[in-house]
Amino acid sequence: MGNFYSPLSPLWAILLGAPAALALLHAIRSASKVQLEQPTVFSAWCASIILLALIWRMRVPVMPDLHLHLSGVALFSLMFGRHLALTGISIAIALYTFEYEGSWANLGANILLLAIIPCWFSDLLLKKTQQYLPHHMFVYLFGNGFFGALLVNASVGISTMLLRSLLFPDAKLPADAIAYMLLLAWGEAFLVGFLVTIFAVYRPAWLLTFDDNVYLRGK
Repeated sequence: MGNFYSPLSPLWAILLGAPAALALLHAIRSASKVQLEQPTVFSAWCASIILLALIWRMRVPVMPDLHLHLSGVALFSLMFGRHLALTGISIAIALYTFEYEGSWANLGANILLLAIIPCWFSDLLLKKTQQYLPHHMFVYLFGNGFFGALLVNASVGISTMLLRSLLFPDAKLPADAIAYMLLLAWGEAFLVGFLVTIFAVYRPAWLLTFDDNVYLRGK
């Protein structure tokens, strides 16, 4: 979810865009260029950016300017870590806005909703599971790959609806919008868990948040 087609007022565009720009700049400066130089990682990162924009286009309209669709941001965060994921998702947002004639005034709000909140939340969940739960591969696969993905994707939908209610109080959401959003997030969590498992076995280089020294060594 996001807010691509209801232009924000100049005031809200600045208020949401300024912190989004600062967070994005910090992510770009903090992103590990060395990780992108590993074999196939840069290609996977670029392909994921393009796939995100395509996935967001496969949508079910809730209202003329609000749609349900797969998020993809939880998987992106697990694959590339907070800084690279935030940068990549922001590029996907700009690509989607350009390709599908979204509102550029909403760019900051969408980076906040689709990149900053989920990437920071995913990173927080990863650190907390490492801090409080056993360092076991299945904790990563189920704790972060499934339940973490569910919470991250749900946070995107809830944040979008809350922000939209704040910005456009006269546009009432359908009563079942949140229920359908959570149902979609639940289904996507299964898909993310499946893909994370596949990547951990066959393409561990694509999971920059998966550390063999933490989850496998000595087990």
